[in-house]
Amino acid sequence: MANEEVVILKPPGEEKPPEELVSLDELSGANDDEGQKPEIKDEIKEPKFSKKKLIIIAGVAIFVIILIVILLLLLTKKEPKHADTADLAQQIKRSYPTKNFNASNIDEMISKANELYERGDKFEALKIYENIATQSQSLSSYNLGVSQMKQGRCDEAINSFAKAIHNKENTSVSAINAAVCSLILKNDKNFNYYIDLANSFLQNEADAPLYSYYFALINYYKGNYIEALHALNHPSSEYYRDKYDYLAGKILASLGRIDEAIARLERQREFDANFTLSQLYAIKADYAKSRDYLQKAAKNTTNPDLIKMTASIIDLKTGYFSDAAGFLGEIFRLDASLPSKFYKIKAVLNPEIFDLNLAQMHFSNDMFFNKIRRYETLFYFAPYKVFNAKQTMEQIRKGGMSVFLDDTSTANEYLKNSQNISSVNYELSNAIAKALNYRLKEANADFARLVKSYPEHSILHYNLALTYAQLGNFSLAAKHFGTSYHLDPTNYLAGAFHAISTDITNTLNPKFIAQMSENLENDPNIKTPNLYNSLLDLISENSSSLVRFLEEPKEQSMLNLAFDAIIAKTISQDELMQKKTAKLVEILPDDIVANILNFIALNDENNVKKYALAVQKYFKNRKLNEESFYHGASIIKKQYIKLLQISGLLFYERDKIIAKLKNAPANTNLLSTLAYIQIFTNEFRQSFEIYNRLIDEFKVDDAGTLFLASVAATGANEPNNAIALLELTRLSDPSAIENRIALGFLYHQINNINAAITQYVQVGNTSYKSEFYDFMIEN
Repeated sequence: MANEEVVILKPPGEEKPPEELVSLDELSGANDDEGQKPEIKDEIKEPKFSKKKLIIIAGVAIFVIILIVILLLLLTKKEPKHADTADLAQQIKRSYPTKNFNASNIDEMISKANELYERGDKFEALKIYENIATQSQSLSSYNLGVSQMKQGRCDEAINSFAKAIHNKENTSVSAINAAVCSLILKNDKNFNYYIDLANSFLQNEADAPLYSYYFALINYYKGNYIEALHALNHPSSEYYRDKYDYLAGKILASLGRIDEAIARLERQREFDANFTLSQLYAIKADYAKSRDYLQKAAKNTTNPDLIKMTASIIDLKTGYFSDAAGFLGEIFRLDASLPSKFYKIKAVLNPEIFDLNLAQMHFSNDMFFNKIRRYETLFYFAPYKVFNAKQTMEQIRKGGMSVFLDDTSTANEYLKNSQNISSVNYELSNAIAKALNYRLKEANADFARLVKSYPEHSILHYNLALTYAQLGNFSLAAKHFGTSYHLDPTNYLAGAFHAISTDITNTLNPKFIAQMSENLENDPNIKTPNLYNSLLDLISENSSSLVRFLEEPKEQSMLNLAFDAIIAKTISQDELMQKKTAKLVEILPDDIVANILNFIALNDENNVKKYALAVQKYFKNRKLNEESFYHGASIIKKQYIKLLQISGLLFYERDKIIAKLKNAPANTNLLSTLAYIQIFTNEFRQSFEIYNRLIDEFKVDDAGTLFLASVAATGANEPNNAIALLELTRLSDPSAIENRIALGFLYHQINNINAAITQYVQVGNTSYKSEFYDFMIEN
């Protein structure tokens, strides 16, 4: 009940606290017995009158008395005294039924009772006084209960409401409030008793203006939301609209009808609904409005800790992880149990990745507008560097792969003096051949071994970094791109890719950008615009510079064509984008990524069914290189599976891989592809088992595999296993934001708040949105 505004009920018509009641003794004081009259001590001298004057006065007095007697007899005969007072008493009872008494009613009742008393009908007057006394006592108990309820003294409030119920006044309303107090105290037995009591006495309120409201309240607390909502939509009075709207808003929220709930709560003014509205807008993911209402709620709150925890949750949802950690830390230091009492979170897989409509939208936009996917596309089409292109090509037995090679022998004079240049180039060529033949993990291992043997070679570090980038380990990619650039400051592509990798890991150093920009400006061999400056402009989103690079005549390398396609898409030059992607497909007809880019350029359909048909039509007769899907760069697996998901062919592909594994049960690339597909088919337990086998039996423990294993473990509701796997990823990919966000959510889930705070602080405030992980509120 921490986030629930308590509705303090009042009897019909009582919008202000009851006025102080006038005692019966004071009102009847004028009729005290004569023996109680004050004694007069001052002596008063009698005036002296003449005998004649006395006779005249006596005669007038007798005449007046006779006249009064005659008038009284006439009046008595016309309207008997008993009928008059009895009728008045009944009229009073009808006009002021006991259940509708409040302070102002009682004042009027006392006045009417006094009138009866003064007219001589003391019996009827005393009956009214008795009713007033009873009602006065009931109102005292009821309002005391309301006051105690407002102060949070629920035990005492229940006792006061019980006294009011005992006096048989305001029974239903008092019972409702007693039930609410019992609910706050988590006393289910008392709650059920009082809510049933309120329901049984509800018929006594049939004529009350708030009858529909009481009926709705009882059904609301009994869980009969539809019945309660029906009553609120058909009020028994046009008054009290705010009460009806407020409770209707609460019920609609409980039913998940968020937009309707917001409309009803925003329409009413009587109750402070700012906090509830903040929560409802957060559910809608309208975090700007949620923050606005939370700020309003903070100005008039009795629970600032709840406000802080709510702010923390909103910050986690919007990428302000450092700010969230600050609020969370304050509450945790105050009371370690409070964070989960307010909001018990559960780490879950992002529901967006399973939504076909969102999958389609992301598929169309991610490769161009999602920062990481855009960078992954550039890494995919980037060239490997060699010492001697001719010798390398002789060793690469795959036609067309020369487009992925960059001969840098002239830029590395220091290698000419090396006695090992021939052997290095041979091993380098073999590793590149594996990378271009989609044996990327093998190539990565070869480059890592070569770097250990020749740690001063810029080209080796560059190629190792490129394999890490294509495998999705951007921490190690940044490390080796940076080393490559420092070993050879003319290797500007290594420098630009280092900046891009650190931008992904949120560790970008502006000084590095400034230094590299200065080096480019001072290099007489580099003209403007150029690829390297433009890659830096992509990081800073300098659109005007990117447009200049797009318009510049340049070599039609794979990297240039892909970069041009990205720029053309971001500035809505669709026709130019189609030309660039068509050229990519012309050069690489069986390449999955090139064909995906071209398909996106040619199709802009919003309807998911029509889009699925377009996917099937485009790819139906194309012979794509399946080996790249099973063994190649991570971007191929990610985007091709999205393509299969949209087109409805995901289960077909899963079954095809299962069939292949019958002939090659130890093929780790097939196993990892199957495990990845099973995440998207919601077969989390099977996926987790395969990843465990890959890690334990085949020793596949790269950061990407460990992370995806944690995803499968989370889907299988194994948070502790997911945490263990993510902790292992930090050994080889310490700067991965996605991994840290996941760890933060999972530690938060198991109430290891200190560990969660550590992860959130490390992530910092960022625009990065986790692809796989999200969280939900359980309480």
